[in-house]
Amino acid sequence: MAIYHCSIKIISRGKGRSAVACAAYRSGTKLTDLATGKIFDYSNKSGVVFSEVLLPENAPTIFAVDRNILWDAVERKETHSAAQLAREVEVALPCEFTRQEQIDTVREYIMKNFVREGMCADWALHDKGDGNPHAHIMLTMRAIKPNGRWAEKSRTIYKLDPNGQKIPVIDPTTGQQKIGARGRKMWQRETVPANDWNDHSKAEKWRAAWAAECNRRLDRQHQIDHRSYARQAIEQEPTIHEGYAARKMEREGRVSDRCEINRETKALNEQNSRSLEIANGELYNATSERLRLYRDVIRDLESESKELSGAIQQAEDAEMTLAAPVERCKPWERAKRKEQAEQRENALQKRTEAFAALYELGCATIEAAKSLLQSILQRIRQLRQEQAELRADLERLGEELPVVKHAADLLQPAASTEQIGVRERLQAIRQQREAERKAHAEWVEQQRRANMQREQPERSPQEPPDDAAAQQEQKVRSVADYAAKYRAQNKNNAPKHHRGRSR
Repeated sequence: MAIYHCSIKIISRGKGRSAVACAAYRSGTKLTDLATGKIFDYSNKSGVVFSEVLLPENAPTIFAVDRNILWDAVERKETHSAAQLAREVEVALPCEFTRQEQIDTVREYIMKNFVREGMCADWALHDKGDGNPHAHIMLTMRAIKPNGRWAEKSRTIYKLDPNGQKIPVIDPTTGQQKIGARGRKMWQRETVPANDWNDHSKAEKWRAAWAAECNRRLDRQHQIDHRSYARQAIEQEPTIHEGYAARKMEREGRVSDRCEINRETKALNEQNSRSLEIANGELYNATSERLRLYRDVIRDLESESKELSGAIQQAEDAEMTLAAPVERCKPWERAKRKEQAEQRENALQKRTEAFAALYELGCATIEAAKSLLQSILQRIRQLRQEQAELRADLERLGEELPVVKHAADLLQPAASTEQIGVRERLQAIRQQREAERKAHAEWVEQQRRANMQREQPERSPQEPPDDAAAQQEQKVRSVADYAAKYRAQNKNNAPKHHRGRSR
């Protein structure tokens, strides 16, 4: 299983270390400190499977040919007794990688994050076949100038005030600016690093970059993360470093305290993982139930919007037909006048039926129906957006969980109290689903009532219908009364004789 390890250290002369000695040990070669004549021979070291030197622009090519010259040049340039000689980055490689994939991963990581920044990199791949392949990366602390010489680690600049002006050096005795040699004014200075390689934010960036480089070649089930469990919001206890001595004790049959702590931690994590698996299964089921609820509610709202849209179209068509101009007829064109009267009556009847349908849908006018339709369509868009977000969460759960527990698996008869609790919670989820469906239905009803109240304001009996809504309502009611009287009159005046049937 892929694990994450990336440590960053400084190789310092102040701690009695030598850059040449460190390079010889990591590369498994024989190097000589040319300043002291001391030889460091690690050519018999086992486990070194690959090593190379990568250089930035302007670096002498001889450094890539002979690492002894590279690190001897570093030792000669750093003259301070406590100088920082090199930076070391140690990374653990996933066992899932082939040897070539391991080499390519480390090389690309170094080129992207260090060599492009101007560092010389000397790295070696170690693998003793014990399941712990790792790489040691040694980096120079100085950049290289275009002429091939080492650049400075820091430089001195003038201190500036908030306005960008130089800050003078004040003489405490006179209170005036100090005057240096040759009558020059003295200004405060400060030392700043020549680059940001020692900045603390760089460590976080390099650690994250190593995880990203490995994850490019790992499948989703074996992804690694540079963050701690706490930063990832994972409720899991980390294990401690066992070390060679502890593992040797275990191989000899003795019990190591460190290994025992890790065994207890792993058992606790497995128990928590089981609880988390059930909780994730419950979350998956709850999200699925909620998706089904959104699907049903959207279907109901779409059906209502379709019905309302049809009623609006019928009412508008009836209004247009009734408002069409009537062709004037001659006095002797009785048949034509009768046909026009019948068409007028049919138009009135269709208009009455159309507005009656709008009344049944909770709207007094066409404008009120259109307003309600816009509210329903806006609600559908909002629900679709929430549905898409839930579907994305569901897909993420399905990808992240190794095994997603569905309702059928969780509700199987078992003596586990956890599964019994899940069964009860799923029942509560179903009840919540029904409650939300009722809430959506109530929302639609509230929209209808609000439209009715906007279109039918309360008036006193003496108050004349001066607004357009009241006039429209009165007009519709008068048309309905006229149509009812017309149908009753035609029913009473209908002829009594019928055609005889053939016997």
